[in-house]
Amino acid sequence: MKQTRIRRLISLGMLCALAALFSCMSRYYLNPDNLLEIVRDASVAGIIGVGVTYVILTSGIDLSTGSCMALVGMTMANIYRYTLLPIWMMLLIGILVGLAAGLFNGLVVAKLHLPEFIATLATMGIFRALTYAIAIRDAGGVITSQAMTYSSFVKWGGAVGKVHYVSIAFIVIVILGQLVLKKTRFGTNLYAVGANKKAAELSGINIVRTRIMAYMTVGFCAAVGAIFTTARLQSTTALLGNGFEFDPIAAAVVGGVSLSGGYGDVVGTFIGALFMSALDNGVLKLQMNTAYQYVIKGIIIILVVMFDAWYNTWMEKLAQERGRKEAVKA
Repeated sequence: MKQTRIRRLISLGMLCALAALFSCMSRYYLNPDNLLEIVRDASVAGIIGVGVTYVILTSGIDLSTGSCMALVGMTMANIYRYTLLPIWMMLLIGILVGLAAGLFNGLVVAKLHLPEFIATLATMGIFRALTYAIAIRDAGGVITSQAMTYSSFVKWGGAVGKVHYVSIAFIVIVILGQLVLKKTRFGTNLYAVGANKKAAELSGINIVRTRIMAYMTVGFCAAVGAIFTTARLQSTTALLGNGFEFDPIAAAVVGGVSLSGGYGDVVGTFIGALFMSALDNGVLKLQMNTAYQYVIKGIIIILVVMFDAWYNTWMEKLAQERGRKEAVKA
């Protein structure tokens, strides 16, 4: 069985075990309304996780997603407050800002050949600084939140029936993201670059363009996440997305995306995002110390990374043994 499928099954098993555990502790946990709440809370991290999956597949990382969200949110707040542009244009500009942030990340990583961790750590600070630079301020110059209450904008934070729009967007983006990975040349290139950059280059793949497009996908997903978050909160601040860099990466890793690149898919990230949200929901519903969330998440990430390392080593040994047997037969 392929590593991606094994890791996906493990993630699904972890999710089912967690749901069973919390349902034993609270009979309300598997209530349909609570399940819809879990999906809603998983959606923003999951949407951004789709883009992060693309980057990790190329053996990269993006630590700037939270700051990118803040920059998109504050850009829209300025348009909302100081212009008469229609809401659809405000949303479009927000998406373009996210794409521009992703393009900048991609150029720094792919063109300047900086380590992804250092490059996106730097841009995390740059995007947050730009957010503070354009932040809405009161008469005394103090940064303040900006209410955004137009009905045509706030509706995106609402629901149709009991299903939230952000949950619908999450599922749609997951489906599209998986189709791109499995059915397009771009998806194939992402796997090839992550598995072996040198081999990918020799096979004619444009590595620079592939990596830039992966980071632009993250920027787009972060912008979408910012739109739904600000619509739900009906406001934005310079602190939007602060500390949010962890959840999308954790969702991807728990879902089976290998940090070494070349393995994993969007479906796994979808399961990982649901797992993280289910954990947070259970801890809050049972009124447990919220510090347990971070302890459990950290332990789980360590365990899945250890499993990936062990599995890769095991597969290499099997390949070597198979090669020796074939050599003996020859």
